[in-house]
Amino acid sequence: MEQEKILIDGYEIKQPDAMDPDWSTTYTEDSGRVMSGKAYTDPMFTAESYSFKATGLTPKEAKEILTRIVPRPSKPTFKLHYFSWFYGTWRTDEFYVGKGSLKCKTLEADSEMLESISCNMIGVNPI
Repeated sequence: MEQEKILIDGYEIKQPDAMDPDWSTTYTEDSGRVMSGKAYTDPMFTAESYSFKATGLTPKEAKEILTRIVPRPSKPTFKLHYFSWFYGTWRTDEFYVGKGSLKCKTLEADSEMLESISCNMIGVNPI
């Protein structure tokens, strides 16, 4: 069986060095703790997210990732093909990135390299 790869909008990107899973649950306004310390929670939904980090990218590799994940009015989300630990299988779902960062390695002519691209990819639909 061929190894599946992480794809963004169907495009095979330079595979990340790390893609660590996380999740965040949103609760109703009346959720919280009472004076005794007991929690009363009413979850509304939980979103899956992944801390993405790719290192040692050429300008072409960086462009291929950035043009797909950086939100714009005409393209606020992207399709991510990834392994979901929650579902235990490879899936393709809609994600968005609210903030990311780049670390530059060198800007020498014809040798430009990014040290890394990092961002948090957040699922649009709840799990």
